[in-house]
Amino acid sequence: MAPLLEVRGLTAAYGALTVLHQVSFEIAPGSITTLLGANGAGKTTTLRALCGLIDRQGEIRLEGRPIQRARTEDIARAGIAQVPDGRGTFQSLTVEENLQLGGISRRGARAIADDIERFYTLFPRLRERRLQQAGTLSGGEQQMLAISRALMLRPKLLLLDEPSFGLAPMITARIFEILRQVNETDGTAMLIVEQNAHLALGIADRAYVLETGEIVMSGPAAEIQADEKIRASYLGC
Repeated sequence: MAPLLEVRGLTAAYGALTVLHQVSFEIAPGSITTLLGANGAGKTTTLRALCGLIDRQGEIRLEGRPIQRARTEDIARAGIAQVPDGRGTFQSLTVEENLQLGGISRRGARAIADDIERFYTLFPRLRERRLQQAGTLSGGEQQMLAISRALMLRPKLLLLDEPSFGLAPMITARIFEILRQVNETDGTAMLIVEQNAHLALGIADRAYVLETGEIVMSGPAAEIQADEKIRASYLGC
């Protein structure tokens, strides 16, 4: 099966500071992939590079089509949505306005309304807060909204940057269960950057480990999770 996303020789920099060095990886259609590594390894930079938010060189193909020169908005239209670190909601808009904005590039008012209702069902707290400004929500509620808003695009690939950051374990477990459910139901591929390696490996099919901007290890998530030497050396668990 051809990869959904293929990355070859990706280099990315902030001005004169090069952060990624010839990074290469693939994401299969309908799969969950996790990108692991210590703080400063280049995980968030990888997501930003995929979305065209920073200077990058190399080859990025989505369903075989090159997108490395595409603008951020065109990459989103092609089917890549991101939930950035810091939640990524529009703070002054209500919950429902955020969800409507997530589907703004789609056609079909009924389908958009049905998806909003679906996310209200998956995350009942959002229904309760539907007319409340996003900036007044709790951290967990904002993360639920950010994920729902990104999924309103009906993306082929969802990028998530530290979805568990700052959240209580019970809320984190619920969010990861919803991500697994959406992946199984809709076939939405996901690339998850996550400090909690145990949590990420538990949901993922495949894992890549970044160290100082380079891929140093990859393989099936279950194998990496089971290897005590790998966990001790790279994952801190």
